[in-house]
Amino acid sequence: MNRIFALTSRLALIAFAMSVSSSISVHAQVADVPAVNAKGDYTTARLLGNRGYYRNTHWLVVDPSGSLNCRATPNGTVKTKLGTGWVVTASFPGKDADAVVMQQGSPWLRVIPQEPLGGLKNQTVCFVRANNRYVAPISIDFISNGGVRAVR
Repeated sequence: MNRIFALTSRLALIAFAMSVSSSISVHAQVADVPAVNAKGDYTTARLLGNRGYYRNTHWLVVDPSGSLNCRATPNGTVKTKLGTGWVVTASFPGKDADAVVMQQGSPWLRVIPQEPLGGLKNQTVCFVRANNRYVAPISIDFISNGGVRAVR
């Protein structure tokens, strides 16, 4: 009889523990993306996470005109044009360097353009204005979970 009581007590305790643990909501950590300032500018492509700094490497072209100028230097000559919906990869020149550079008070994002279907537009670096009118950061978790897919 003691064995049955002990077994019943253990099962009741396990059932209680399972019901308590299933009612506790657990939220997975998701990588943040850079925030804009009051002007809509992104002033960095690096973020402080729980293990130090990490880079926001992928950005979506959102220019409402449908064509974003990508320049040879910040505010320099137009090197190529990027279509709305294209994904660009931020180019970080060094381990601790930022992909956002300031030129005459305006932030510029150093990028390597990629066409929407995964091909490279050209493999050289160019610069786009780091402003939410033109580009939007894409969370690395969104990419890791298959959120960016090309459709042919």
